Amino acid sequence: MKDHKYLCLFLTLVLLFSFLLPASAAETGSADLPPTEETSDDIPKEEILEEDIVIDGFSVAQYADPTDIFKDEPHAAMVIELSSDTVLFALDAHEQNYPASLTKIMTCYLALTYGNLDDVLTVSPEALQNLHESGSTADLLEGEQMTLENMLYCTMVASANEACNVIAEHISGSVEAFVDLMNRTARELGCIGTNFVNPHGLHDPDHYTTAYDMSLIVKAALKNKDFRTITNTPTYTVPATNLSEERKLTSTNMLLVDTASNNYRYTKAAGVKTGFTTPAQCCLVSTADDGNMELLSVMLGAPIKEDENGNWVRRSFPETINLFEYIFEHYSISTVMSTLYPIAEVAVTQSESSRTVALAPTQEVRTLIDADYSADDIYLDIQLNSNTVEAPIEAGDVLGSVTVSYKGMVLGHSDLAAITSVSQTASSSRVDPRGIGSGAWWKWLLGILFLGVLLLVLYVVWMQIYDRRARRRKIEARRRAMERARREQWYRD
Repeated sequence: MKDHKYLCLFLTLVLLFSFLLPASAAETGSADLPPTEETSDDIPKEEILEEDIVIDGFSVAQYADPTDIFKDEPHAAMVIELSSDTVLFALDAHEQNYPASLTKIMTCYLALTYGNLDDVLTVSPEALQNLHESGSTADLLEGEQMTLENMLYCTMVASANEACNVIAEHISGSVEAFVDLMNRTARELGCIGTNFVNPHGLHDPDHYTTAYDMSLIVKAALKNKDFRTITNTPTYTVPATNLSEERKLTSTNMLLVDTASNNYRYTKAAGVKTGFTTPAQCCLVSTADDGNMELLSVMLGAPIKEDENGNWVRRSFPETINLFEYIFEHYSISTVMSTLYPIAEVAVTQSESSRTVALAPTQEVRTLIDADYSADDIYLDIQLNSNTVEAPIEAGDVLGSVTVSYKGMVLGHSDLAAITSVSQTASSSRVDPRGIGSGAWWKWLLGILFLGVLLLVLYVVWMQIYDRRARRRKIEARRRAMERARREQWYRD
């Protein structure tokens, strides 16, 4: 009887242990998930490019044919998209040319770097010497005093040559010392095809630059907000000085001047500087912004021609407009990958609500690209951290990464994150998601164990009932035997 009680207790403990086994496995199990139908093999994969050329940033494989842009081709030209510093067009950009008054860009840049706008400058007699009699001027007078700010407006709006000499003497003490500073600064900016011999650009055979070098100088100057303001001013009034009444200046840059007689007003343009000498011909540096891109154009050696009305036209203006419009038409800054749209998914285990979770980029990729690009040309190289992911998952959990390419050029990178949360099932929260609780087979095992224990318990109970009945039969048989013996004894007596 005692053996049967011990056996029942043992079987009960076995039954309880079978229920606790999954919970303990959740704490100690380390087995990997077995393969299931919810693997990444079921997720469509992107096509692999035949040739994966990794080049950070957008680059132009081939520049446009100049004949597709210009009616009268300049000696040299280039266009740069400023936010990405990408060259979108170049024509003999490293060929040395005379810059004429584009030289004044460096003069203005150095004045703003080393001077103060409130400084008062005095026109020396030396500053008025060695100037071309037909050159641009603001009619400054010997002994006249003016602030550096107003002197810069004379330099960049009216293109006054004498104002450049006054600035040079103020900054460096002499024109010669200032020219040394100009050349030293040019080298520091990376210019290797440039040499200055004066601060204004009047012709000298040893005074030259390249379109590329000039772009380096202009990009440095454009970082100064005062430079942008001064060079984008179409008209300016210089206050009266000690020797002169007020002066009204009009820009030499026809892209900026808004008059009825000007056919070359370009509303997208801002700044920067014109230049002209007979050897240099027509030069123009300008920026333009269409609300999507800001471009910098450098043009050297455009011709001057007579139009059908007998007017002499500096072709640098219409050709710069043609160049800007061509670039605006063929390129744009576009969002090639948005954070608003999922681009991948990953299989989910341990969740009855979702079999997959969608992934979206955490950062958008907005970049310079061909204006007519096709979405089919955008290649997304998606890398998942794992083929499957286990619930629970929180929205924003990073589960992979993506690299965006266009025609073999890398445009950007981003993490991939879950766009929704996925909860864990109640049953899976009590079992090890990596081992015994990862499939349904453990339920069958528990069922079999439970059935076995139940049968054993029923067997023990039946055996107890059987033993009890057997004992009763024995007692009854003994009682009847004793009663029979008593009757037999009574008969004998």
